[in-house]
Amino acid sequence: MIGKKKASHISTVKISRWSEWSERLADVFPKELCARNILLFCVFSLFVIGAVMVASASMPYANTTYKDPFYFLERHVISICVAFVVAVIVSRFTLEVWFKNIFLIWLLTIGLLLVTLVIGTEVNGARRWIRVGFFTLQPSEIAKLVMAIFTADYVVRRANEVRSGWKGLGRLALVMSVSLFFIICEPDFGSTFVIVAMMFGVFFLAGAPFKQFGVMGIAIVVSLGLLILLEPYRLARLMSFSDPWENQLGAGYQLSNALMAFGRGEWFGVGLGHSMQKMSYLPEAHTDFMLAILAEEFGLVGIMTVLSLEFIMLACCLKIGYRALHNNHLRAGYLAYAIGFIFLMQILVNAGMNMGLLPTKGLTLPFISYGGSSLMMCTAMIVLILKIDTSTKKTNPQKEIADF
Repeated sequence: MIGKKKASHISTVKISRWSEWSERLADVFPKELCARNILLFCVFSLFVIGAVMVASASMPYANTTYKDPFYFLERHVISICVAFVVAVIVSRFTLEVWFKNIFLIWLLTIGLLLVTLVIGTEVNGARRWIRVGFFTLQPSEIAKLVMAIFTADYVVRRANEVRSGWKGLGRLALVMSVSLFFIICEPDFGSTFVIVAMMFGVFFLAGAPFKQFGVMGIAIVVSLGLLILLEPYRLARLMSFSDPWENQLGAGYQLSNALMAFGRGEWFGVGLGHSMQKMSYLPEAHTDFMLAILAEEFGLVGIMTVLSLEFIMLACCLKIGYRALHNNHLRAGYLAYAIGFIFLMQILVNAGMNMGLLPTKGLTLPFISYGGSSLMMCTAMIVLILKIDTSTKKTNPQKEIADF
């Protein structure tokens, strides 16, 4: 009997200790599985995966070019630190401050785009970056977020004009054209596409007439056609994705090597660090074509994991935006959707060009590809989404209408 009581006492102690440990462990994790917590989990997971893949994809090129295998990883880690500083700065200002001062912010962005064309650093025929010490800034990445805030504010201030006729679209198109003119001159057609798609998406949600989309769509297609015809290399690059093997050592070189990386990866990949295509076969392996290296090293499972995290992150942004609109926080809701559209376009275009479904464009995969400006702006967008989530949980007692 004494032995049984002793055993029972020990068992009770173990259970109580396990219960105590379980409670402590539970306190670490979110008590509510809400969009905010899922969003944070996805973003931090992508940060970690991105850092690992930048290290793996860039080592051969960094060692050959800079005699330092960790050259790009070190700069990527610095970019992450700077991104967190940017996140803190963005979080210090309320959404009202961003909306109230968006025109001034837009003017500053135009100034940066103009400076880029004058004194910017040229890489592979494109002048998209401003060098600040050892760091390079890409103003077109800033322009994406600025135009998202501008569009979200505009469709609320000019709600009647947006829904009733061409006047609302015309005014925004004028502002948008100024921004896109400088971006196209760099040239950066990827960012141009993302900004235009974002504007169309927000205008659709704001209730703009369908006929406007048709006319604007035709105008954009004609404009892009003229831009492509003016430069023969653009047409060659556009058509190379349809059959990269036809000119494997020319226009189709990058895409054909990306497709070989996908083929080698199969289901589970060849293992971290064992990619062959990153050995100077696939250009921009650590930037635009990071997804191809990830496919080679981690296979279909790795690709599905990363894309699932990206799309879950996107879904959380849209859910927060939907709730904001439902609670009558119109500017905040449209901004959340605008940010979601930017993420959606970048994910689809980057994945599409890596898989040979779309022409190659200089668009990064959010939080995965190497690129300080992209990382900073994506982080800033997530911070704004979190601020929207915090500030729009209750119904807005004041109806947001056009105030001037």
